[in-house]
Amino acid sequence: MRTLFVTWDGPQVSYVESLFVPIFEGLAAHGYPVDILQFRWGDAAQEEKVRSVCTASGIGYRARPIWRGVGGLGPFATALAGGRAITAAARHFGSDLVMPRSLMPALATLAARGLDRPIVFDADGLQADERVDFAGLRPEGAVYRILRDVEAQIIRRSTAVLARSPRACDILLARAGPPVGSQRFHIVTNGRDVAAFHPGDATTRLAVRDELGLPADATVLVYAGSVGPQYRLDQAADLLRHVRQRDHAARLLVLSGSPADAASALAAAGCVDGTFTIMRSAPADVPRYLAAADVGIAFRTPSFSMQAVAPVKVAEYLLCGLPVIGNPEIGDNRAASSAGVFFDSAAGNAAGADWVIDRVRADRSALRDTARRIGVEHCSLDRAVRDYLGVLRDIRGSEHTSGQSPSLG
Repeated sequence: MRTLFVTWDGPQVSYVESLFVPIFEGLAAHGYPVDILQFRWGDAAQEEKVRSVCTASGIGYRARPIWRGVGGLGPFATALAGGRAITAAARHFGSDLVMPRSLMPALATLAARGLDRPIVFDADGLQADERVDFAGLRPEGAVYRILRDVEAQIIRRSTAVLARSPRACDILLARAGPPVGSQRFHIVTNGRDVAAFHPGDATTRLAVRDELGLPADATVLVYAGSVGPQYRLDQAADLLRHVRQRDHAARLLVLSGSPADAASALAAAGCVDGTFTIMRSAPADVPRYLAAADVGIAFRTPSFSMQAVAPVKVAEYLLCGLPVIGNPEIGDNRAASSAGVFFDSAAGNAAGADWVIDRVRADRSALRDTARRIGVEHCSLDRAVRDYLGVLRDIRGSEHTSGQSPSLG
């Protein structure tokens, strides 16, 4: 069974290469190859980079440009016209099913004529609501209503719907309404390769600190990921101030594809020069940089939409042996919290700083081992592959049972 994965991306994201390509390699090894159709905007060099990664992994790849501007209508025009690109790609690759990720690819899939294949909708959050929470989209406006209608229609048309949390399944089920049943929804893991993300050894960690100009014995907090108001770098700066009251040499390391934005956010938060390091790192270097730190930061602004996400950075932190401070209700962090390697940021940054110094630094080796164990058990690439395989095997089984493709209704 061959899948066409349809995604929609700007120039600052790399999750296709870093998150999905390893999962798709794992699926192919089990006889479920995946090809990618990426609607994107950005320069040609970035597109070629994605193409090269896919080619090296045996994954078919096509790209289509996103029209921007035209008073904000360009993306919608792209999606509506993109139905033809989906149909053509499915025929070219010999796809047996189509998997749109998020709402704009879902709109393109709904617009595709003659697409007589099962659909698996990878919801991966509540995108329309995220725009309301963090991008100023008006919930009473036409764009939000259109996106919500696309969300409901794609769920009704899909054979299966993938989500990242039980709460996301409940919300999407209620929105779609009958005759959609709960059996249509499946939770999948944002897993990472345990061989790539690991704690390393003491010698390597010290060498990385020396490379980055970080004191060998200082407390190092690390944040990896995107920059924006919902990621609360201001809260990270405040945590650093509290930690530095206990450890004057403490530092904050920020790994981001938007270093200038990160610097502006920290400056606005009053973070003092010399107490933080910001860098854009190659994906292959991220694990060793993380492993050299003491604690991973996963702050998010609590909101309605955040109930449906599972931050990839938490998996990376745990696999690299880092205890985490953040919002435990965002994603499924019950195992990490129970094991004592996830601190609830709701307790406040003063209490968080005490946890970092009195608990993490005091018992660093044991907590490193515990974080790694939890990461391997709950956040591995193998688990992610198993989650996707379960869904695809169910669809293949229903095809064999009925002798035809599952109903799209």
